[in-house]
Amino acid sequence: MAFDQTRANGRAARVEVARGMLAHGFLDRPLRLLLENAAHVRAEDWSLLSERLIADGRLEEAVYVCRTGGIELPRAELLARGDQELRRRDIDGAIHHYELAEASRERWEALLDVLVGLPNRELTARRIARKHLVDDARIAAPLPLAASA
Repeated sequence: MAFDQTRANGRAARVEVARGMLAHGFLDRPLRLLLENAAHVRAEDWSLLSERLIADGRLEEAVYVCRTGGIELPRAELLARGDQELRRRDIDGAIHHYELAEASRERWEALLDVLVGLPNRELTARRIARKHLVDDARIAAPLPLAASA
């Protein structure tokens, strides 16, 4: 039992060290320490780490931190990154970030508009339309039968 308490204290100490390093502007080592000791990390620690990673342009790592810490994803940043990628015609990057952020219908329509103008992207356009733009309830409804004479 004493061993378990010593181990828990060691993990809590690592989290404290990570907080201090984060306060001094370090990212890589605090990231590793917090991930290794996730059970002892508070939500505000995950949030601060995520904010710092986003500020440093490390959006994918910020998303991972949010998921690990059970905190809200940086939706605005994800959408902004997806919009940037769409303007640059990085379709796959835009799709990735829009899906993470659960983008609105308007963003998916804009993406589809770009896709249909690109050669060899028809299958991607159909997948996006089916997944994000087609109303499943409308499709599932049976077709009305014509009255016979």
